[in-house]
Amino acid sequence: MSSLQHSVNTYLAEHAPHALAFWTEEGSGGDAGIDVLSACDALYTLKLIGCMDLVSPGAHGRFADLLSRTTLAGNLGNGQGPEIGVHQTAYALGVLNLLKAHGISSHREILRKSGWRVQDLVDRKTGRPRWPWYFAHHSWRVGHWIGGIPSIVLSLWRLSPDLAQKNRLPRPRALLARSDALIDNETGLLRAYRAPALQQIFRLLYKLRHDPDAGAIGGVAHLHWGNYAAGRLPYKAAHALFERAWRLLQRRPFMEAQPYCLDFDIVQIARTAMPEGDTRRAELRSRATAYTTDLAEFYGNGLGGSYSLHKLPGGLAALHESAMAANFSHVPGLSIVPVDVAREAHWI
Repeated sequence: MSSLQHSVNTYLAEHAPHALAFWTEEGSGGDAGIDVLSACDALYTLKLIGCMDLVSPGAHGRFADLLSRTTLAGNLGNGQGPEIGVHQTAYALGVLNLLKAHGISSHREILRKSGWRVQDLVDRKTGRPRWPWYFAHHSWRVGHWIGGIPSIVLSLWRLSPDLAQKNRLPRPRALLARSDALIDNETGLLRAYRAPALQQIFRLLYKLRHDPDAGAIGGVAHLHWGNYAAGRLPYKAAHALFERAWRLLQRRPFMEAQPYCLDFDIVQIARTAMPEGDTRRAELRSRATAYTTDLAEFYGNGLGGSYSLHKLPGGLAALHESAMAANFSHVPGLSIVPVDVAREAHWI
């Protein structure tokens, strides 16, 4: 086990012991007080540090049991309980994608055979994802619906195409194509809002805690994970979007004080939106190389309790994404082939 793997495993054992045990120890699970988000975080983490061999044979059954006490968005699952929403539903289906690729499948136990409420996810008139109107100005948050619903659709067609067809789920590429209407022609960013003046006010308020420019790219990245996974390249207004990501990549070492999914968003957009023939490709590789060094050092030197579990998969995914952008055959600090998480899981 590498020092980075040891560091992350030590963090899980000390700061998320129930989540780690959920996947690695027989006899753990339902009564351990673990929630869906933590379970997903832990599985993604094990995948991204190359430790899927630690997943115990009965873990898929525990995950199915955990989801049986929730209601998936769109009434997709057999469970009954509080609805976990689009973001966590996409995340849980991403776990099923990773487990299936690892030779463990439990989606038949989890997915409802009929009665999916597709109309809760996709607007019948526009054929586009539905989202709460009150998040229209919050690109990062609204991206969880505009990107999360295509992710759900992609996963369902991968996991169970017969049930997807039976429940009249839209085809992923058609849903993604209709979703392009939500991307601004000039900026390449999401434009779910209608009032530019209110958007400017929101940006001023958002700036008190986060960079609105980075958040805006993070928002559209949620949708472009699906476009990338479906092979829908180049993105709409890709050149303008790349230029925005490129400016943000000049920050060092990370987008904010600690790495998390925002770092993955920026690197992934830069790698996948860079125009053909752009003369900065060597510079992108150099910046990505530095990113891998900083990320590997951050995760290899020990993590404290101030670093939240939910940040971990996104930051580790940024390490893999940076390795791909740098054209590395293996991830520094892990010596495993990079995980192309947008294609393998459809969500992060």
